[in-house]
Amino acid sequence: MTIARSISLVAAIILMTTATARAISPQDIIDNVQEKYESVTDATVLFVQSVSFKVSRAEQTSSGKLYFKKKNQYRIETDTRTVVTDGKTSWSYNPQNKQVIIDDFKEESHSMAPDKLLLTFPEDHYVSLVGEETLDGEDCYVLKLTPKDENSFTTGMKIWVNDDWVIKRVEVTDINGATTTYTIKKITFNTGIQASTFHFEAPPGTDEIDLR
Repeated sequence: MTIARSISLVAAIILMTTATARAISPQDIIDNVQEKYESVTDATVLFVQSVSFKVSRAEQTSSGKLYFKKKNQYRIETDTRTVVTDGKTSWSYNPQNKQVIIDDFKEESHSMAPDKLLLTFPEDHYVSLVGEETLDGEDCYVLKLTPKDENSFTTGMKIWVNDDWVIKRVEVTDINGATTTYTIKKITFNTGIQASTFHFEAPPGTDEIDLR
């Protein structure tokens, strides 16, 4: 999984009642989520990621933690990998192999970094309100995003948004038929995350592969 796709948290993950009862439009929801995002300087997110593969029908589930600041600064920590970027340099560390790959930050066209998810994706996708669901005891709108570009890496996406305009879940299906779901378990905003969080110091004995 590439560094940009990992964000995928995560993505992501940072921000977006009853639709019929309140007669709200998909654009209203997007606008409210983006307004919420403008008030956020940083966020810390505990999440669960599950991946379902269409062909093998296998499923993988893991949990992790995301630290995020605007301008593409984020850190994702899971049991199997740590991905860090300060917006200029990216580090992808595999603790099992004791190896870190260092590269210039590249925002791929199919990445789901928070900035891209909230600001660019609504413009690049057709957005519809498909219903409402209760998620972890919270009423959520469910938005469906369909890419306008037929050659997009993703074929579809769903986003669950609560009454506080915070994104609670993101579900993405790609061209290979794999569906990745990120569910937010806890999120805190504006705690003053230190800049050093977005720089990776490799443990002693780590094999460094520098692609810059």
